[in-house]
Amino acid sequence: MKSLILASSSPRRKEVMSLFGIPFKVIPPRIKENPVGNPVLTARKLAKEKAISVWKKHKSSLVVGADTLVYVGEKVIGKPYDEREAFRTLKFLSGRYHKVVTAVSFVGKGIRRTFHDVARVKFRKLTDEEILFYISTGEPMDKAGAYGVQGFGATFIERIEGDFYTVMGLPAVKVYSFLRKFLPL
Repeated sequence: MKSLILASSSPRRKEVMSLFGIPFKVIPPRIKENPVGNPVLTARKLAKEKAISVWKKHKSSLVVGADTLVYVGEKVIGKPYDEREAFRTLKFLSGRYHKVVTAVSFVGKGIRRTFHDVARVKFRKLTDEEILFYISTGEPMDKAGAYGVQGFGATFIERIEGDFYTVMGLPAVKVYSFLRKFLPL
């Protein structure tokens, strides 16, 4: 492999990849995100499409694509498009469990591997004032589920069952374990 590329525009995924001490480049993918219904299948499909879209222009590299979805039942809770939707989303998640799936796809010469990890997250009961304050920080606006586990949104989380990094957007142990097989560390 000539190089490692993270096919993402997420600063959180870049932060997790930086933990590994492996040099990599970041190239945001250019895909149209079309859901397929089931949240897990959608995340897997999108992760694969992101990785392939970047790999097509960098075929001597190993490309990592990822997608994270927040959902309750089969209802996917995406990134809010405005502050009102952020409020509705956070109010909906208040006091309840939801799931976060992060799918990861590796694409390189002779390599096609996609996996996913799911974590269960419980929010504590939130007041309208807390939600409004959080929205005023701008933090929820570019995140699935309208919160960031690595920021002030962490104060809403009562419990995480599963990998913290899956909720953040890239399951660190699984990604690192895979990279160790294909890259000199």
